[in-house]
Amino acid sequence: MSDAAKARARRFLDEISTLTMATSSDNVPWAATVFFAADSKFNLYFVSDHRTQHGRDMAANEHVAATINPDCDNWNDVAGLQIRGTVAVVDGIERAKALAIYLKKFPQIDALFARPEGEHEETIAARLKAANFYKITPQMIRVIDNEQGFGYREELNKEWFADRPGPG
Repeated sequence: MSDAAKARARRFLDEISTLTMATSSDNVPWAATVFFAADSKFNLYFVSDHRTQHGRDMAANEHVAATINPDCDNWNDVAGLQIRGTVAVVDGIERAKALAIYLKKFPQIDALFARPEGEHEETIAARLKAANFYKITPQMIRVIDNEQGFGYREELNKEWFADRPGPG
């Protein structure tokens, strides 16, 4: 993948707040949208309740796919990331690192944790604190960008991810 495509992928990860993740269990597909944050190695972190449909699917099948893209209303503006990888719950030190990355991207959540305003925010804070933190480890990331030409794509594959530098 070109340096320009890597930079474009990084911008999508930094600037877009949600991803749509595809899960499956017993050959039944499901899609869910979650807020996410990414580390410097392109790992994706999100919070979710293990009792949701996608939470149950991930417990049964670690293989997921995801898309990250801005809304658009013109074919030429279609751009984003298509991702294939594995997902796992993170605990301990890795959870603390994931939380720090997540709160950096979403400072409003940090404020909600520190100073919930009212019963509604207290409920949200309590549920987020109790929920699982998940990490998607990409095996492939495809950058798509119709501005470069209809159907344009470049891929980062698992060999590139294996060579990524240390944590962060």
